[in-house]
Amino acid sequence: MSTPRSMLRAATLTVLALTAVACSETKVDGGESCAPSSRNDEIRLGLAPACEGCHLTGNKPFFASLTAFENGLVYDERYVKRGDPENSPLIQLLKGTAAGSYPQMPPGQPYDELVANGHVTLTTEQVEAWIRELPPPPERLETPDPEAFTVRRLSAEEMVVSLMEQLGLTLEDFVSTSDPNWRSRPYVVNGGKFFLWPGDWAPGISGEYVSDSRSVERFDGLGGGNSLVYRKRDVSFGPSAAQTLVQMSQAWCARAVDKKSNPAVLRYVTLADTSASSPDAVQKNLRSLYLRMLGQPPSDAEAKELYEQVYVPLEARSTRLAWIGVCAALIRHPLWITY
Repeated sequence: MSTPRSMLRAATLTVLALTAVACSETKVDGGESCAPSSRNDEIRLGLAPACEGCHLTGNKPFFASLTAFENGLVYDERYVKRGDPENSPLIQLLKGTAAGSYPQMPPGQPYDELVANGHVTLTTEQVEAWIRELPPPPERLETPDPEAFTVRRLSAEEMVVSLMEQLGLTLEDFVSTSDPNWRSRPYVVNGGKFFLWPGDWAPGISGEYVSDSRSVERFDGLGGGNSLVYRKRDVSFGPSAAQTLVQMSQAWCARAVDKKSNPAVLRYVTLADTSASSPDAVQKNLRSLYLRMLGQPPSDAEAKELYEQVYVPLEARSTRLAWIGVCAALIRHPLWITY
């Protein structure tokens, strides 16, 4: 599938930005690595590989920024008791001795094991030393800038739900549930159309209903987590996520184009309409699909680029392939991938 060159350039920059999500803005050695801006930032970056998968977004986004880390965790005595690491819930969570429903963080594997296998380099002892030496909070903690621009990649869950909604697809488009006893037997994947489903979502929470293990593997590749096996989301956007999204976009767009009476992709045209026979309808549909997928109308230059670099070359083979290509290119656009 073709993708406009400007989209590819923007996507590359997006991937680099999302991959470096845990880094502070201070760079060293020509920007090749991240340097902490303070002692607190050093601890934040040291804990991030173990913690940011669950705490980059949501109701406790401690690792979204240094400001969030200091306001939400460092200077909140519910987590850190300055000068007293032994009674600090943060240390108790790392050691697996905390009170309450979640005695250990991160769940699934003790923090010291993560240090031992090299996943993180900051030891529990170093965190304890930091708490002992932690200075008092500044008279006024820095507050978030409401004008600041922030961006993150869509999670795997958001991608699955958003694509089903935007493309007019349902579970029945991928798996067979027509048998009245379908809940008592494994799903049958409908023609191998790249079914992708989280392993801990219902239906399928027990693993009994998903007959194709690749469905869950694809979700993992997209960066999805699985609470049943204590796997956190991958908040970066690396090669595995990019490859999975490319394949998913092409397969799911094909399902949407081929689905009868589905106006999600073909709203103003049919597959019998071409750029020669119905040029106005083709342009109207292209702009409508751009707005549907990206949430904003295209500029004339963007619409022209998508038309000339994606639609027209593929239309020479078939209008079906042309609309699949346009749909897939929009899904891989940085405006779709990010939030």
